[in-house]
Amino acid sequence: MDDFDRALQEIIEERISVLFEIERAIFTRRYSLSSKHQDIFSTQSISMIYSLWESFIQKSFNLYIDELNNVGRDLHDFCDEIVIHHMEKSFQQFKEYPTNGNKKVSFFASLKAFHARDSCTISRVVNTESNVGFNVLNKLLKSFALEKFPEHWKDYAHPNPNLKESLELFLRLRNAVAHGGDLAPEERINQKVYTRFKKLVTDLMYEIRLKMLYGLKHKTFLKSQ
Repeated sequence: MDDFDRALQEIIEERISVLFEIERAIFTRRYSLSSKHQDIFSTQSISMIYSLWESFIQKSFNLYIDELNNVGRDLHDFCDEIVIHHMEKSFQQFKEYPTNGNKKVSFFASLKAFHARDSCTISRVVNTESNVGFNVLNKLLKSFALEKFPEHWKDYAHPNPNLKESLELFLRLRNAVAHGGDLAPEERINQKVYTRFKKLVTDLMYEIRLKMLYGLKHKTFLKSQ
C-alpha cells in the first residue's frame, strides 16, 4: 500500500505543479500577453483544469484497480459493485443484449467459460463519460466500494456553494468553452475563477486519495463476511 500511496501522491503533485504553472503563465503577466491572447488563454484555462482533473480520475482509478488485482483474489471474493463493474466491461452484451440466436449461444458460452476460471484480472477501463461531475464521480466511487461524497462537504457547504453545485458550475463552464459556446459577461474566467476551481480540483484529489487508502486498509473491496 505504501507504493500505491507514493505513486498516487506523485500523480497529484504533478497536476498541482501544472495547475500553478498555468496560473503563473496566464494570470501573473509573466509573459506580457496581449489583451487578445490574455482573453483567449484565460478562457481556455478552465478546460486545462478539467483535462488535469479527468486524467487524474483515470490514472488514480487505474492505480487502485492494479492494487486490487495484486491482492490475488478470485473475482467472486470481491464485493458485488466490483464484480458488476468487471462483468459490464468484459461483456458489452449486458448493455446491448444480442437478438441473434447464435450470438446468444456464444454469449452464454463465454459467460460459462468466464466463471470457470480460477482467477481474473479486474478491468482497468474507467468510464468518465467525459464529464466528471458530482454524479459521475460518486458513481465511480460506488463502483469500487469507496465512500461517496456528500453534497455538503467541508468548505463546500452553506454559506458557500455546496460541492454538487460547485462541480456543476465547473462542468458547465468547461463544456461551454470546450464546445464553442459563449460565456455570459459575469462568467468571464479570471484569476479568481481559476483559483476557485484549482482549489476545488486539488481538494478533491487529496480526498479521493484518502478514500482509496481507507478502502485498501479496511478491504471495503471484499464481500462482507
